[in-house]
Amino acid sequence: MPKTLVDIQLIRVVFITFLGLFFFSKGSEIYGYTSDSPNQDSPNILFILADDLGQEGVSAYGGTIIKTPNIDRLADEGMMFTNMFVNPYCTPTRSELLTGRYPFRTNTLFPISNYDRHKNDVLDKSEPSFARQLKSVGYRTAIAGKWQLSFLAQQDWLNDFGFDTYMLWQIISEENERTTRYHNPYYRNDGAILDNEIADKYGPDVLVEFLSGFIEESHQDGKPFMAYYTAMLPHFPWVPTPDSKDKNLSTGFSRGINYGIPKFYPDMVKRLDYNVGRLLETLDRLDIAENTIVIFLTDNGTDQHLYSFINDQVIYGGKGTLTDRGSHVPLLIRWPGKVPPNSKNDHLIEAADFLPTFSELANAPLPKEHIDGRSFAKLLTGDVDSYEPKEWVHIQTAEGRYLRTKEWIVTNQGEFKKVQPYPVDAVIKEKEEIEGDELEKLMSFESLLQNLHE
Repeated sequence: MPKTLVDIQLIRVVFITFLGLFFFSKGSEIYGYTSDSPNQDSPNILFILADDLGQEGVSAYGGTIIKTPNIDRLADEGMMFTNMFVNPYCTPTRSELLTGRYPFRTNTLFPISNYDRHKNDVLDKSEPSFARQLKSVGYRTAIAGKWQLSFLAQQDWLNDFGFDTYMLWQIISEENERTTRYHNPYYRNDGAILDNEIADKYGPDVLVEFLSGFIEESHQDGKPFMAYYTAMLPHFPWVPTPDSKDKNLSTGFSRGINYGIPKFYPDMVKRLDYNVGRLLETLDRLDIAENTIVIFLTDNGTDQHLYSFINDQVIYGGKGTLTDRGSHVPLLIRWPGKVPPNSKNDHLIEAADFLPTFSELANAPLPKEHIDGRSFAKLLTGDVDSYEPKEWVHIQTAEGRYLRTKEWIVTNQGEFKKVQPYPVDAVIKEKEEIEGDELEKLMSFESLLQNLHE
């Protein structure tokens, strides 16, 4: 072949190779697969998950016993969701939030607390994780607080789930003994045990200091972050906080696990609110509040041993029950310049919706696995008109499951329940009490509920 033709062929090969690399690179950016060059406009995410707190525990939702000014600030400066639903226990909700998948798919049907009894009921590290998806597009990721999806002494899988760094309460020690979380806390920080070093500190405050440091480091490095504060407050044991006037625990009661004294519960909600304020102050101090989505959510309703008031009506905690008191929880989201301040939204939202929502907001890919949730990002970016509302949400604890619409509950026990204003429990209705078209619709939901499991 003449030298001129060889040169032309070589030029063509080089040119085609360049084009291929160029379009592959641009395609990776478009579909969010590059981790080296995150979008500079990618929003930071501060996700706060409280433990055992129903609507009645937040004054913005009508709670009248405890004032929560910092949490209420998120309602004043952002959006209050009035139809947010989770599962009535911690492990199923935390699993669904992280994976975007219902508990029956991930075998996380009930709270895990004992390694010998529950070691095969943990969330497998092969399951999806919103942290992993965000990390794939350049986010720095951290979690601090309560995990309860595996046993950290034997199954420390936080890095596998996509968290760059963590500080978590390790419920069971290496000696298989239950540990403490508030006073004389026993934490695990990136594989190392923190015990004596923080013995004289109040555990939740240590966690907030850790997360604030992570936020500051991420900002200095110029990387978007996901900071997941899985707060332990105000879960039992109900014990004094640093602000409590009474420090006496001598009259506490125990039922296998130390519950503490209910009179300290309001103090613990106040300390939760205080720590929410500290995290908001960190964003303000670093001047990054404008580009940070702040989410406040709870993992289930208030503990059944407690009662309080909402809009001056007495309410008993519904944690663990398949009622609205167990699953109908607060959700507040602030994103300055995007989410209208002091706004309300009544669309149905469930725990599985967060993974696809975070993925859409960060331009991250979805996992290959089936995801049950649906993104509600359009409700946060102002594109409400193109958002397709959900007809129902799915709620589960152990083998009990149901679909809930705004007006009805359809259970896997063949019951149809009419929803009542919160906090009144839904009322069972016999089929003959339900009008024809409505009954037909409910029966279609009943079939859908069964088919979800198949």
